[in-house]
Amino acid sequence: MQRMIVALLPIDSPVLPQGRRELRMVTPGQSRVVAEHFRNQLPLVACVQREDGHPLPCYPIAAVVEILDFHLLDDGCLSVVVEGQRKFTVSQAWAEPDGVWMGQGFVMNNWPSLPMSPRFELLSEALLKLFDARPELGELYADKRLSDACWVGQRWLEILPLLEQDTQELLQSPDCQRTLNFILSLIIKPELYSFPSR
Repeated sequence: MQRMIVALLPIDSPVLPQGRRELRMVTPGQSRVVAEHFRNQLPLVACVQREDGHPLPCYPIAAVVEILDFHLLDDGCLSVVVEGQRKFTVSQAWAEPDGVWMGQGFVMNNWPSLPMSPRFELLSEALLKLFDARPELGELYADKRLSDACWVGQRWLEILPLLEQDTQELLQSPDCQRTLNFILSLIIKPELYSFPSR
């Protein structure tokens, strides 16, 4: 595996492969790395920030993202729409003088696409209803891949208010099956929420 140096974009919930999110670049340092992304192909990694005294500023499993669109907001901040491309493991991180976190790590294998089985079709139906109720999420996706179990599972991991430790544990699995079982159990019997064993 090839080690990569990346700019880290710490956020409060994950962006996973094929997932989209609008992010505000509020500091000059963040605007700088966006410019370097376009000028010098500096890789950008969206990661979930942590504040528990850990040496890393973020949880290790993150995603390399590409910028799909950008515009200036009324307050002068830059808004960018990013899409996750590949899972990424952050192994080291350091802060630049302008406050931007840089990192080093490896690209991981994405989950393979799998057809949605009848057992989990409820998850696709519920996700579509959620997109209707929260159009700011649904409008990010012209193509909602509701028949792709991997796509649906990853969108739920981005949206649900899970403990990030649980999300990180699920992302270590080789495919989306464990995630689908976990999310289905939350929807059917949320009062029994407990993290599934391997």
